[in-house]
Amino acid sequence: MWGPELWMVQESVAWDTLNMIKEPSGGYRVYVLFLIVVCIATGFQLIRIWRLAPPFRFSRQVKNPEYLKLLRVSSHALSHWMALVFLGWAFASSFVVYRVCAGVDLQKATGLAVLQFLIRDLAMTFGMALIVVLLIFLARWHVSNRIETFRD
Repeated sequence: MWGPELWMVQESVAWDTLNMIKEPSGGYRVYVLFLIVVCIATGFQLIRIWRLAPPFRFSRQVKNPEYLKLLRVSSHALSHWMALVFLGWAFASSFVVYRVCAGVDLQKATGLAVLQFLIRDLAMTFGMALIVVLLIFLARWHVSNRIETFRD
């Protein structure tokens, strides 16, 4: 009659929004694929340059005007890739904001939880974009240093 189920203490359960696992959306997956493609394109730019003159054996190409042209074209292309990553982040961010706002409308949710999800998604996409832009920036810096060697 007085079994253990009668003596159980009821606890209140609160949502732990920091540790919730959320399935990435289709747009987010496309964005990650886009960033991977940009990293691969940056690698191809560097391989084209290093194929003709490896990183520490640059002196044999110093007098080659075709190599200088390749360096300038690669530097210009890397600048375009950086801009494209920022544009991609802007599109991804707008989709995140739209998705969160649509979810708020459907669920009639308010409060800091909605803002927390929005900020977390925006921070994640922006952080990934910055990592890829850093990679492209370092590659472009490397190419620019090689171009400067031609001027000396």
